[in-house]
Amino acid sequence: MDALTFIRHSLTQAQQRFLATLHGIDDDTLAWRPAPHANAIIEIVWHVARADDRLGRTRTGLAAEVWTRQQWAGRFGLDANASANVEYQFLRGNGLAPKLETTIAYLTAIHTDTLELLGRVSSDDLERVPDPARPQWTIATCFRHMITHKNNHHGQIDFVRGLRQPGWDLPPGTAAAQS
Repeated sequence: MDALTFIRHSLTQAQQRFLATLHGIDDDTLAWRPAPHANAIIEIVWHVARADDRLGRTRTGLAAEVWTRQQWAGRFGLDANASANVEYQFLRGNGLAPKLETTIAYLTAIHTDTLELLGRVSSDDLERVPDPARPQWTIATCFRHMITHKNNHHGQIDFVRGLRQPGWDLPPGTAAAQS
C-alpha cells in the first residue's frame, strides 16, 4: 500500500469511528462535564472540526479552509464574515452553541474535502514544507497529525460518554480496520 492510500484509509477510519461515537448521543450527554474544568463532548467535537479544517488546508497550503470556502459561519448562526478562528467558548457565551447535526455536517464536509485534496497530491508532495517558518511541518506531518489528533479526541469522547452512559460502547466492528 502506498503512503497516500494509507493516509486516505487512516483518515476515513478515524472519521468513521469518531462519528460512530457520536451516533445516538443525547443533548445532556453532549453537554455534560465530568468535572467543572473539563470539556464537554460537544466542545471536543467543535475543536476537532476546526483543527481538521486548519490542518488539512491552511497548514498544508493545499486550499483555503472549508469554513470560508463553503460559508459555514452562517450555518452556525454567525455573521458571514466571522473569523474561522471562532472558539467554542465564544459561541457558547453568545448563546450560539452549535448543534451536533450542524457540527457533524461540517466534519463530513471537511472529510470529503480532505479526500479530494489528497487526490491532487502526489507521493513526492508529501515531503513538501508549505510554510518555511515551520520546516518540521511537511504535508505528510499535517495529515499524520490530523489522524492522531482525531483518534486522541475520539478516545476522550468515548471515555466521557462511557462515564455518563456506563452501558454504552461502539457498535461491533466499528474499530475494525477497513480495507
